[in-house]
Amino acid sequence: MPEFEKRLTEVYKKMYPSAQCGIVAEEVNLKEKEDIMKIVSIGLFATVILYAQSFYVLTGVDSYDPIVANMSVKTEKYSEDIKTVMTETSKEMGVDISGHPSRVLAFVIKDISLGHTVGLKVDLELGEYVRREGATQPVFGVTYMESRLISPDFKDEDEVEDQLVDTVEEMMEKFKRQWISDNKKLSNKKRSVTHETFAKVMGYETGYAKAKKKALQAGKPLMVFMTTSYCPWCRKLESRILSQVDIDTKIKERYVPVMLNLDKDRYPSQLGKTRFTPIIYIVDPATEKILHQFTGYSSRGDFLQLLKH
Repeated sequence: MPEFEKRLTEVYKKMYPSAQCGIVAEEVNLKEKEDIMKIVSIGLFATVILYAQSFYVLTGVDSYDPIVANMSVKTEKYSEDIKTVMTETSKEMGVDISGHPSRVLAFVIKDISLGHTVGLKVDLELGEYVRREGATQPVFGVTYMESRLISPDFKDEDEVEDQLVDTVEEMMEKFKRQWISDNKKLSNKKRSVTHETFAKVMGYETGYAKAKKKALQAGKPLMVFMTTSYCPWCRKLESRILSQVDIDTKIKERYVPVMLNLDKDRYPSQLGKTRFTPIIYIVDPATEKILHQFTGYSSRGDFLQLLKH
């Protein structure tokens, strides 16, 4: 194992001390575990319904170092096979995978207790240095994560290898599909924007009262784009959809667009009832009645369909 991977494995062992050297994690009362899993399942189900895909965004991820931090003595010998799957999939994606320790794609594997059964927890994590708003120094954070639990028969080495490698391949394929989707170019005619420059570059109003007055004068509905500074799906909607020249032209023909921060700006109370972002409201400026509402990045197709009619 390369020295860098050894050091990272030690870091993960400190993060997950119960997983060191194949030691099984402390057992949790089965009833408590069932209750916890119900709560987690409900939360995950709600998230999937809202977003219909991974919460994480892989736009601009053009390089990383693939590593395997395997803390399970039962599966350590399969680490090279896992590394090979990562390397081959990354090459298919066209990602540069050499000499980029500031961004790593890591499989983290550790033994866990599943009631009375010993299993494996397989995590795929993208870790990189990111700069928080207002910070002077970047911090190392996880910007993508997926977890799987498997429970092979450890007495059957072939079954262990098959389940583990199949799981790794499935997780890498899912990562690849999202990476392709997130980095797909929808149009060559697109304005270059960031969250901070979006409203100015795209010509959106940034105050509700002023936008309402402008809409009344123009005889058009308001298009209210609700966002936050910490919403990755908002960034995706800004950079991949709303910044497209043809889409922006249709928006300006039909509506007066205004960009508002859900947490900071002032707006009618009915526009703040839904706390998920992004949200696009089509509002009658005279009555302030909501004519249409599109919540989440997953609703972009319905919004684009509205523009066609």
